[in-house]
Amino acid sequence: MSGTTTVTLKEKAFAHLRQLILNGELKPGEVLTERMLVEMLEMSRTPIRAALERLDAEGLANYTPNKGLVVAELSLRKAIDLYDYRIAMECFVVRKLASMELEQKDLIWLEQNLQQQKQHVDQSDYALFTEADSQFHRKLVEIYANSEIAQAMERLQDQLYRIAIGVLRKDRTRISVSYEDHARIFQFIQAGEADQASQAMEQHLEFGKRILIM
Repeated sequence: MSGTTTVTLKEKAFAHLRQLILNGELKPGEVLTERMLVEMLEMSRTPIRAALERLDAEGLANYTPNKGLVVAELSLRKAIDLYDYRIAMECFVVRKLASMELEQKDLIWLEQNLQQQKQHVDQSDYALFTEADSQFHRKLVEIYANSEIAQAMERLQDQLYRIAIGVLRKDRTRISVSYEDHARIFQFIQAGEADQASQAMEQHLEFGKRILIM
């Protein structure tokens, strides 16, 4: 088997298992042996083991060689800590963005993303909304262009996605509120209202945290 094929299979196995975990099809605590995964993915153990090691490294699962995969629990304490971390980071980011003159291409991207969010709200598509929600927050960080903050946000993405979709499943009305929050944050940034943008972001994230711990 060539090196290129091995990498391709490893990436395919990782992407497939990652999506099953993020969408909740593989539940926290669920155990999958390597034999089961060989049959499920119709691959050899080599690319599957490489994918499992990556899932372990990214905190999505716990992998033990020759035993298999246990989907990682995302504790309430961990989720609260992540929300607090985001509040500190993202409130700072939107405050800075409100004092900057954003490029037209970034404004257009954010407007289009908000339109997509509205479509997903109207269709009650929680999975696609969560993806658009994640992209919105990541784009704000990307525009600010602080490499350390951007790297931190990237490292957290999968865990943040699991938390976000968990919040939406607990409170079905949250999807429309989140969209309205995002639209308001964007308006404050455009208007150069740094304090209001920061406060709106804090309220947005604090509300999500409260739903999670109810």
